[in-house]
Amino acid sequence: MKRTDGSARLPIFPLPVVLVPEMTLPLHIFEPRYRVMLRHCLEGDRLFGLSYHSDAEVGRLVVPDLASVGCAARILHVQPLADGRANILTVGTNRYRIGRYLSHDPYLLAEVEFFEDAPLEGEEREIVAALLAQSVAYFSRFLRALQLLHDLPERPVAFPENAERLSFTIAAAVLQQPEELQQVLEMVSTRARLELLLARLEKLVQDYEHRARTHAEAKRNGQRKPPSHVH
Repeated sequence: MKRTDGSARLPIFPLPVVLVPEMTLPLHIFEPRYRVMLRHCLEGDRLFGLSYHSDAEVGRLVVPDLASVGCAARILHVQPLADGRANILTVGTNRYRIGRYLSHDPYLLAEVEFFEDAPLEGEEREIVAALLAQSVAYFSRFLRALQLLHDLPERPVAFPENAERLSFTIAAAVLQQPEELQQVLEMVSTRARLELLLARLEKLVQDYEHRARTHAEAKRNGQRKPPSHVH
């Protein structure tokens, strides 16, 4: 990723999925243009841009709109396959807006501008700090309920201390629809994103804690010995 005048040159991979910062995403690379892209990324800084496009499909090059928002993906692991394909594991890093396209062949190469949430000022800092504490509490309960529901041992989870980063960690865990993830990806207000996610978490926690209690009760009932019958 070469930076010039505060911008960056980034290969763009349009897909019908959304990546957000802190989110891990496995991908299967098989189209020839993206095999070339992968090779170039591995020769460089292992970064490419993932841009959501609902019409993206195999064999068809779609071009995301200028100024559209995507997320840079860092390649963590590559599993080469015998026929030239590859499985890769990526993690979302930073958000970008597409400024202009530099090339369309063999893959999209764009100049992008990276951005973060608007700075917190005045009482907004205190409000976001309170939302952050609530979000950590609810998200911890949500994860614990998931562990109980799937009979997994309780494990402590380290959360990002940065409110913006934490909001994306939560979004990756609780939002399922690509349109919802794209909405939070485009937001530039940490407060607004946390408020949206906290409202979702409150409902999910109630549901998953109820399901976890039901699951635990069913396990206890299944482990009880049936009454003995005297003949």
